[in-house]
Amino acid sequence: MSKRHPGSRRAHQEPSADPDDIFLARVLGVGNWARANQQLVTILGVVVVIGIAGAVYYNGYRETLGEQAAEQLESVHQSIMLQDTEGAKNELITFLERFSGTVYEGEARLLLGDLYLQSADAQQARQVLEPLGSSPRDPIEFQGAALLGAAYEEEGRLDDAEATYLRIADRSELDFQVRNALSSAARIKVSQGDGEGAIQLYQRALDTFEANEPARGIYELRIQELMMAGVSQ
Repeated sequence: MSKRHPGSRRAHQEPSADPDDIFLARVLGVGNWARANQQLVTILGVVVVIGIAGAVYYNGYRETLGEQAAEQLESVHQSIMLQDTEGAKNELITFLERFSGTVYEGEARLLLGDLYLQSADAQQARQVLEPLGSSPRDPIEFQGAALLGAAYEEEGRLDDAEATYLRIADRSELDFQVRNALSSAARIKVSQGDGEGAIQLYQRALDTFEANEPARGIYELRIQELMMAGVSQ
């Protein structure tokens, strides 16, 4: 009997699998699983169909709601133009109940808050404007924040008003909003006897101007008046 040398044994090599055979085997495996779990597959199919139908319905609903909100807001503007203040207020209250969460909510809050301030109802104005102006990020919210600061002032909440104005000044990228906010905050400083703090805020407003802008004179005059009153920088 011949002896096989240990080193002469060759490792048995399996033939490489055909990619087409692998794909076919996987397809058959999925088919077998689907037949074995037919009820589950049916349920999943129904869930997917319902989900798609729900998404289509929701998108259509939101689009229709937005169109209705735009029409209603146009009616509010007409009431304001006709100086029907009470009618506009009632329309806006109904609007916020019905269209809260639409892209028009911010404008509605801004309009209603302004109407309340014009009617000397600072508390109602504050309640309407706080969701809009407490943490401003866009132009409508910055306008809302300015009105919110005014509502706080009317209520005698000067610290809240000043903080709101300074929040506008810190976040807005529009120079006129920054200047108006700093002027309002400076006015509060003056009312509290803090002339030096007011000067600092007016100086900060001056820094937003170019050197030759005529409007600088207003802020320079206010600083001079405070300094003549005995306030030093």
